[in-house]
Amino acid sequence: MIDLNSGDERIPFTPVVLYIDYISIQYTKYLKDNYPEITPRDFTYLVTIQYNPNLTQRELSEILFVSEANVAQIIKRLEKNELVYRVSDENNKSKKILNVTDKAKLIIFSLLKEIYEFEAKFFEDYSEEDTEKFKKMVHSYSEWANIFVNFK
Repeated sequence: MIDLNSGDERIPFTPVVLYIDYISIQYTKYLKDNYPEITPRDFTYLVTIQYNPNLTQRELSEILFVSEANVAQIIKRLEKNELVYRVSDENNKSKKILNVTDKAKLIIFSLLKEIYEFEAKFFEDYSEEDTEKFKKMVHSYSEWANIFVNFK
């Protein structure tokens, strides 16, 4: 594996977002090799729907900070691949309620298991306190990313 930093002296000068992008690239490759039926974006959509059953497409777009058109396009593909199903809201037929299929649940839980196993191995040399602190920092960074998008 190539050393992304070419030495620890570059770490303080490397933007965190660059490391996140490196991780994303590797994660995308892993999914292509092991879960060719989904993309990283698909997984994010599926997990979000799984953990928030009966979401509307509008609610999903708000959670993920994407347009409703983007959600509709991805949901259409996920539905075609039998990973998501849409039903009309009983109170408002124009609203589409989203849920994941059993097929999607198998993919979600299989991949989550692999991710948890990887993280357990990664964090085994760190204390619980350090692990929790790291996760909180990454979570906070993800929330601040929305501010960056609107930063000017």
